[in-house]
Amino acid sequence: MSSFLEEGSQSGEQVLPFYIVCDESASMSSNGGIDAINSALPELHEKIASNPLVNDKARIALIAFSDDAEVLLPLSAAADVEDMPGVMPKGATSYGSAFRLLKTQIATDIATFTADGFRVLRPAVFFISDGGPTDSDWQTHHADLVDKNSNPHAPNIIAYGVDSADEVIIKEVATIAGFVAMQGVNPAGALTEIVGSLTNTIVQSSSSSSPQLIIPPPPDGTISIDLDEMNG
Repeated sequence: MSSFLEEGSQSGEQVLPFYIVCDESASMSSNGGIDAINSALPELHEKIASNPLVNDKARIALIAFSDDAEVLLPLSAAADVEDMPGVMPKGATSYGSAFRLLKTQIATDIATFTADGFRVLRPAVFFISDGGPTDSDWQTHHADLVDKNSNPHAPNIIAYGVDSADEVIIKEVATIAGFVAMQGVNPAGALTEIVGSLTNTIVQSSSSSSPQLIIPPPPDGTISIDLDEMNG
């Protein structure tokens, strides 16, 4: 599933970047999602930082989006991070802002890491939302991000939807795997399971000298979306 990007050195150390992209819209507060994510992130950090091989091969970043998007944690080795930042509830749900920021940030990060001699594998994005996009042009920015013909750094996207997230939209966001919470499942509980699942995915994908992205099974309380056509 992973592939080296063209800029990568042929002799440097391999690294696999992971971008965790979290919805910070106002509804994430009322349904308990913000608290669930903030409670789960320290365990994610500890599991990655405490495993020498995983810490050596994985790089993690945290991006949050609402009315706009921001980098909360730049792409880093977990052991170099003292404390994981948290997310906080804000306003709208601009998917497009997340995709725009991902495109520019991934390009910047790859340039930095390859200049330092690393062999960079195609990044993986974990996209988490509890609702539909509030911006009408998000699909344009999504296409700009995932089209490998126009964007050589296009990431593999694993998308997760809870609460009022639309399965059709989550399916469109995902390029290699998509999951939505089952009807009646508490959003906070689903998000706790999702962060635990993506933590395991990072650990399993980075637990060898040749890291390889492993597609996770559905987290507890979710179902897998059938992707008719994979873009990743």
